[in-house]
Amino acid sequence: MTIFLKQKYPIIFSYSLLIVIFCQGSSEGYGYKKNDDPIITVFKSVIFYGKKSDWERINTDIDTISDRIDDVKNIFAVDLRPELNAGLSQHDFQKVVKVMANLVYLTIKEKYYWNISEGLRMFTRAKVRLRLAGEYYTLLLSGNVRKYDKLNGTKYHDEIFNKFTEARNTLGSTGFLGAGAVSPKLKDFEIVTKDIEQKLLIVFPYFESGKEIAY
Repeated sequence: MTIFLKQKYPIIFSYSLLIVIFCQGSSEGYGYKKNDDPIITVFKSVIFYGKKSDWERINTDIDTISDRIDDVKNIFAVDLRPELNAGLSQHDFQKVVKVMANLVYLTIKEKYYWNISEGLRMFTRAKVRLRLAGEYYTLLLSGNVRKYDKLNGTKYHDEIFNKFTEARNTLGSTGFLGAGAVSPKLKDFEIVTKDIEQKLLIVFPYFESGKEIAY
């Protein structure tokens, strides 16, 4: 089963690209063990049980991240529930996966939002959030970006990957016992992360990105 995206050269959201989500990740932080972040585990579950048409299990697992769906709605004014509920009630696997991918994108944006809201002043938190955003991209979205690149002759995956590296460099450093500390570069962080968002919207034009946040 595939999901066709609306663009000049259609690419597919296929099972094969999602094999990467079974690789070991490092989603430590916020109390989660490696590869144990709820967004990652539920996305994996939707793919796994979707192939088995186990809709009861899919519904149950998605219910466990209801708070995450509410979070992005409250921040970005994007309500994913109507489309998600429609996909679940119709047993439309393609629709459900597309909404879940949109949730991943908004959750990445949410990590940026909290970092920017704090002005990158909380170094450890900012570092963990950015690492999680990178893992969401790598484990759940990068496969389709690579397919888009192959079909369209673009290099968005490499560009996005490099942008995450740039974003890490904007966080600064606490140094050792305060010595050698480097101040964060908030404006640079905003520019780099916005570029990541825009590149993802090119590859996934059906994503709802929500309202612009004025900081």
